[in-house]
Amino acid sequence: MPVALSTTKRKFHKILDSITNTSDPSLPLTPRQKNASTNTLPTTLEPPAKKPRIARPKSAYTSSSMSSLGNHASTVQTRVKQAQPMKTQEETKAPNFTPWDRGQFLDRLKTFRHVDKWMSKPEPINEVQWAKRGWRCVGKERVGCVGGCGKEVVIKLEEDPEDTGNEPADSGQESDEWRKDAQEQLVERYSETIVSGHEEGCLWRSRGCDGTIYRLSLTHPQTALNALRQRYESLAKMSSDLPSALSVPKGMNITAISRQITPFLLPDSSKPSVDRVEAEIPPNSINEQALALSLFGWQAEGGHITGLATCEACFRRLGLWLFKTKPTEDAAADEEASMSRLDVVSEHRDHCPWINAASQSGGSTPRKGAIAIPDLAGWESLLRVVRNTQHIRAETMPPPATASGHGDEDDDVASEVVSIATTAAGPEDRAARDAKDKERWAKLKKLKQAFHVKRSSKIGKGKDNNTSASRPDTAG
Repeated sequence: MPVALSTTKRKFHKILDSITNTSDPSLPLTPRQKNASTNTLPTTLEPPAKKPRIARPKSAYTSSSMSSLGNHASTVQTRVKQAQPMKTQEETKAPNFTPWDRGQFLDRLKTFRHVDKWMSKPEPINEVQWAKRGWRCVGKERVGCVGGCGKEVVIKLEEDPEDTGNEPADSGQESDEWRKDAQEQLVERYSETIVSGHEEGCLWRSRGCDGTIYRLSLTHPQTALNALRQRYESLAKMSSDLPSALSVPKGMNITAISRQITPFLLPDSSKPSVDRVEAEIPPNSINEQALALSLFGWQAEGGHITGLATCEACFRRLGLWLFKTKPTEDAAADEEASMSRLDVVSEHRDHCPWINAASQSGGSTPRKGAIAIPDLAGWESLLRVVRNTQHIRAETMPPPATASGHGDEDDDVASEVVSIATTAAGPEDRAARDAKDKERWAKLKKLKQAFHVKRSSKIGKGKDNNTSASRPDTAG
């Protein structure tokens, strides 16, 4: 069917217009162009409905539900952080059976310090023996294996014969002997219970702490002197609360010891010291009351209560106000103290290693062939450390030259300190020490001679070699 000429011309002109005017937006689009533009719109342009959303700030999208969800998440995170340290503490909790740990031994021993729960017992069944086998004081005269088998034992040594009806017919000496025998039997039974009181599977039943677990660390001089200084400074800070009347062992001169120990307790006067300012200690002066207490293991207890001294070995606490005279308006009629004098030795518990030589030695026996040295209490060992350290210091440092002759006075003080230690130790200890010193000096002398001989022989060989090398060959 022939197409009209007008129709053909119209189509031809539309094609020409579409080719020449594609960039003009005012011209109408052909159907093909409409289809092409419709297909390319999703890839080139954003939908009109999304444009205002993109232009809005981020805060416009935060709803109340989203904010509550964020608060809940932060709360959960905080709870997790708070619960995490508790889990760590449970995981790192120290085991119960550690017979080699002195810190845990002292923690168990500390539970026996309250007099309303535990009265003093004979040495075979005292608190030290129970603590060495893993027992703690859990009630009045009651011990328990806390953290182990969980068994508990009640200790009851003696009863009133009138209540039990076991009083013998004859009174007097026979009654005392009967009570003594009965108590010895009870002590023997409880001594066995210290071990057999644990269950069969409990590790504390098979092994306890070593005998030396209670020993004070006084073998290292620097450590012992640093601990002495810390105790002294803690007591010197409350010098106004210290009693003036103290009882020390016979033959012990605190004034002489204070002069000898000054270099170890007081800091160098040429350097500023914060400790000296806090303790209000004048330069080159020693508080003799604080020194006497610190030499026997006493120190000020930290806390809000002033005037308390404590021993970290036996956990005895002293109210120093009981031994201090209370001042009144009339100086001549000052009120007397509740106790006349403070005995630095007897105020410790009987088993304390500061005063008990057996506790300090731990029952150790000397090696075969070694010289038997008598056991020393803690305060005696500390005095020996002070004496030996001062002796070494005097040998290494030359005495200052003074016109007043203080060097002779210091020598007298040193000899007095030596005599104090030897008097406290006894003649047997002095003889044993002298023999040990002679043996040590003999070994040092032999060692020195051996080195001298070797060195001389090396020098002689070197000279011979040099001589032979420099001498010309005369043979021939």
